[in-house]
Amino acid sequence: MQLQFLNIVIGLIISFLILLSVKSILIRFIIIFFLIMGAAKAEQFISIKNFTFELPEGYVIFNKNNLYDVYSHSNKDPLIKTQINLAKQRLKNQSIELLYNFSSHSLNNINILVFNENYKINKKKVLKQCKKILKIERKVGKRKVELKECRMHDQPLFADWSMYRENDSSFVEGVTTQQIIFLYKKKEYVITSGCWKKCDETKNDLFNLVKSIKF
Repeated sequence: MQLQFLNIVIGLIISFLILLSVKSILIRFIIIFFLIMGAAKAEQFISIKNFTFELPEGYVIFNKNNLYDVYSHSNKDPLIKTQINLAKQRLKNQSIELLYNFSSHSLNNINILVFNENYKINKKKVLKQCKKILKIERKVGKRKVELKECRMHDQPLFADWSMYRENDSSFVEGVTTQQIIFLYKKKEYVITSGCWKKCDETKNDLFNLVKSIKF
């Protein structure tokens, strides 16, 4: 049980570490490239976890299959290539997918993580679960924040159960964490948005993403 909480918190840490690195030359290059090229404007995406989902036009997906590839292929510096390859290997090990809509906000993101888990949450247990997750998150992030929302969720319809939680980030001041967790076929799906501004828009995109998931 403790492992599932750590998995969720690790996902949040990964998300915000990547967000905080947005000032790096590499990330800025990727952002500029996709803005110029207008890439990945399709409404439907295919996850590396073998399901499809939909998001509004403008979102770009980064995962172990494509992150850093553009910059790596266009840069001839051996040292930079080595650093990129190391970063890509870490991403493979983490198996996380990141979604950005740069046309809406340069930092807001949604990330997807999947773990092998099998446990049950219901209306009686959901608040306790939210508090446990937040307790570990606050311990790691060192910021004392409170829950804004915690409840069962009704999407996706095929899930064994689904829950939604929201709070100010324990890791980064001024960021709101919005998270849907659901269980399906002994796998835990943790889908989290981190937003600085336009949080209502990001929350709506998160809900629609989960609602549109198809295997």
